[in-house]
Formats: sequence, structure tokens, C-alpha cells
Amino acid sequence: MNSKRRHSIPWLHLFLIALVIGALWSILSHNPHARRHAKQDWGHRLTIITYNTHRMGMFRKPADNEVLQFLRNTEADIICLQEVEVYKDNRYLTLPELKQAMSRWEYTYFDFKVYNSRRQFGNVVFSHYPLINKKTVPFKSKGSISSRCDVVVDADTIRLIVNHLESYRLDRSLLQVDSLFSATPDRREQLRERFRRTGPTRREQAHAVKDEVDASPYPVILTGDFNVPPLSRTYYILKRGLRDCFLETSFLRYGTTYPLNGGSDYDTDSTDEDDKGSSLNLGVRIDYIFCSQSLTPLTSEVITTDASDHYPLCCTIGY
Repeated sequence: MNSKRRHSIPWLHLFLIALVIGALWSILSHNPHARRHAKQDWGHRLTIITYNTHRMGMFRKPADNEVLQFLRNTEADIICLQEVEVYKDNRYLTLPELKQAMSRWEYTYFDFKVYNSRRQFGNVVFSHYPLINKKTVPFKSKGSISSRCDVVVDADTIRLIVNHLESYRLDRSLLQVDSLFSATPDRREQLRERFRRTGPTRREQAHAVKDEVDASPYPVILTGDFNVPPLSRTYYILKRGLRDCFLETSFLRYGTTYPLNGGSDYDTDSTDEDDKGSSLNLGVRIDYIFCSQSLTPLTSEVITTDASDHYPLCCTIGY
């Protein structure tokens, strides 16, 4: 028997099983005391959004940029964005235009992984509170980045770490169930190899971020696109000692932040509406807001807007 062929399919089964288990775990791991927490009086309540913007709404101008239109209508205190992309060419979204569009948030942190004469790309924080001690978390990556800053809220300081960790860079259509099982042996081997290479890189990044968390003299809010679902090793590296805000404030909900059958024009190359609805699709939770034990998650919501290929996650934290 050909051993290579014998072992070419099980990893796909395991991947799908992990998604299903993750969904059930998200449903069953809720905190029954969350609603009671939300009714308590808190000295401070911070509302935070984390959002992978898919190249800042594909760098469209503000008047046509659905990501910007969504963000400008939010009431968040702190907005943490990944995949922000702006250009020097005035035909596309420029940095001054982005700043002007988001000028209601007085304080900003632009941490670009790519910064050249043509474009900038990376993480951005918009805040109603001062941001100090800004730095990039050091780790190896060509495109991923983690950004650290401290948020000054009256007499208190909270350390904020915004992450865009290594991606598998998979075409969305390949994660549909029928596509996974109909893939050729060569294609399955290519996917397996990409999973094999990407996992260790992302875990190294997660350990670098966790070192920043553990060294913090302040309570921590850890946000962003981790590019993995719950039950992954990366999730547990980052979650250790912290609270998953969505799980602690959600009842019988599976928080899909990366839908595989969304309505956005980023979802598929197909223009045939029948083709878009013909596959069995899965959604995964890969965007997170964690916080220190001294902070209390009060509410959370995954907002289903098709402005990007991800859904934004919004949480309110009290202390």
C-alpha cells in the first residue's frame, strides 16, 4: 500500500473535526455570571473593537470605503485595526485621508510593517485616551506584526497589544468542506505543507507576544487576528492567565469572525450567485479580545458587516 496516499487525507479530517469541536466549545464554555456583571456599577467601562480591515477596505477612498463608514459610526473608546493599507498615490486611500476620516479619535498609533515610497501596511490604534510607550513586538515575519502601547485612562494605565499573527494564506474557497475533500492529492499535499510550515512560525510569534504580556506592570488587553481557531496551540499560549472576553459574555453563540460564506465581494472570485450558495461552508473564530484577570468582560458582539472579509469584534470591559 502507498503510505503517502494513506496519510494524505486524515489531516483534513482532523482539521474539520477541530473546527466542529471549537464551535461546540465556544457554545458550552460561556460564563453564566456575565449578565450579572454587566449590571454592576463600574468605575470605568472601555469599549474596544478589533477588526481585520482587509487592506483598509481595499484602500478605497473615504466616500466609497465601507470599512471607514462602519468605523466612523461606532462609539468605541479604542479601535484596534489590522491590515491597514494606505498609499502615497492620490488615486487610493492616503494616510492623511485616513487620519481625517478618523479624527474623532484624538490619539493614534500607526505601526506599519511595510513602509516605503509607495505604500504603508500594518496595525493602527485609534483611541479617546492617550497612548504612550509605543513599540513593535520583535519577532520574525515578512508581513505579520504585533504592536504594543499603554493606554492612560485617568489615573490608570492599561497595556494594549494588537496582533496580526502569521496567516496560512489560504484561498477562502479551499476551506469549504466540498473543496477540501475534492482537492487533488497534489493540492492536499501543498496545503498540508503550508500548515506544517506556518504553525511553528505563528507559535514563535505567540511566545514573543506572551513574553510582553507576562512582563507588563499593568493590566493587559490583548487583541487582534490570531489566524487560528480556539483549541489551537497558539490560542492556548496567548490565553494562559487571561480571560477570553467573548466566551465570558456570550450565551449559546459561536463567534464566527471569519465567515466562509459571507456576502462581501472579497469572499470569492465567482460572480455566479448560484455558485456562491452551492457549497457547505464553515465559519471560524480567529479574532479575539483577551484581558487580565483584574479586568472584567461585560458584553461582547460580533458585528456582521460585509465591509471586510472579517467581522469586527466589539467588547466592553469594566474595572
